Amino acid sequence: MERISFLALALLLACSPKAGPSVMPWEGKLAGGEAETDVAVGAPLPAWSEGSFDIHHINSARGECSFLIYPDGTTMVVDVGEFVDYQSSSYAKVTPRPSQDVRPSEVYARYIRHFLPKGSSRLDYCMLSHYHMDHIGRIESRFGRSEAGGYVLSGVTALYESVPFDKVIDRSYPVYDKEGLATPDQGDLIPEYAAFVSYRTKNSGLVAEKCAVGSTTQVAMRHNAKAYSGFKAQNWAASGHYWNGKEVVNANTSGSFRENAMSCATLFSYGKFDYWTSGDGTTCDVAASAFIPQRVEAMKANHHMSNGTMDATELGRFRPKVVATQSFYVRDVQPNQTIMHRLLDNPGGPALFFTNIEQVTRDTDPSLYAKAAAIGGHIVIRVQPGGDVFWVYMLDDTDFEYKVKSIHGPYTCE
Repeated sequence: MERISFLALALLLACSPKAGPSVMPWEGKLAGGEAETDVAVGAPLPAWSEGSFDIHHINSARGECSFLIYPDGTTMVVDVGEFVDYQSSSYAKVTPRPSQDVRPSEVYARYIRHFLPKGSSRLDYCMLSHYHMDHIGRIESRFGRSEAGGYVLSGVTALYESVPFDKVIDRSYPVYDKEGLATPDQGDLIPEYAAFVSYRTKNSGLVAEKCAVGSTTQVAMRHNAKAYSGFKAQNWAASGHYWNGKEVVNANTSGSFRENAMSCATLFSYGKFDYWTSGDGTTCDVAASAFIPQRVEAMKANHHMSNGTMDATELGRFRPKVVATQSFYVRDVQPNQTIMHRLLDNPGGPALFFTNIEQVTRDTDPSLYAKAAAIGGHIVIRVQPGGDVFWVYMLDDTDFEYKVKSIHGPYTCE
């Protein structure tokens, strides 16, 4: 998606300075040498267990999708991007995963069904950061329509057919017309998504809500919250508004923000662990980070680590130990090589994990990409019970066995 200027929601996460750890593929070993017997390279990743907090960045190479399992088993998907036929005139697409024959929404559905907590068949929440095709889906003739509701089955609407969810949250419900949204570069799926929301809320019990900026209850634990009082999910931004710690502030007073800058942003906290995800938010415009006392341990790269993101000021406040990036094109600006150099040439910088970077791109600067923690696959962050320690696992994305390619950590939360 295109380069734009973003509000300061990303800067909302002030972090106390501390150096990031070195990244080593422990291959099943704890830092002290004790074997972690339930995870091994070459074997499928074990299922989530109660008390752990899982963050899965699912790779179809044709859209962005993250799947979260809270410590109590509450489940959430963030974004369900899908495009197959789309081809930019400026750059090529990366290799589809696991193959061109499997559409992205099926990749997500099979992955989610595999890792859903035992006894679950549906998701608690689906949050859509914004309305671009790589986050909600795209209209393509091959996708067909719902027999029940008549809307196009793509991205979020297609996922619902395979893995239903109880609540969908977006940045503008119930307004989906272009005049009401006031952004000139929305995705073409919006009318179909609006039809999906209308039909499913009336006929299937789906709850639809606008992202409530500042709320700690909209995407809260649903199954055993009392057992995990150290977990919190708080919405920090949506549609050009952000939470300053006391109240909601409109940063889009000029009305000039485009779709990326309208992205929803959420901070997930578990004990000492914090994770930030903010769709395609880019450069920050309002310095509001002083309102947030903690740093983040991990984050999804803003806007696929594209131009205008993760500048020195922003990263100085975030200070993440781990950054996960989902990207889909053969281009050296997404992820941006200048940003990568700034992060990877710093010995105290974060460990960078990428779902996709084609070899032709890596060959343009081999020494740079060699410094990345891992490239190619599903990226899984698994926070241990209590939120003091987390690991990162890279999973094979060429089939549906979800075998571990490499193990990184442990990372200590501070």
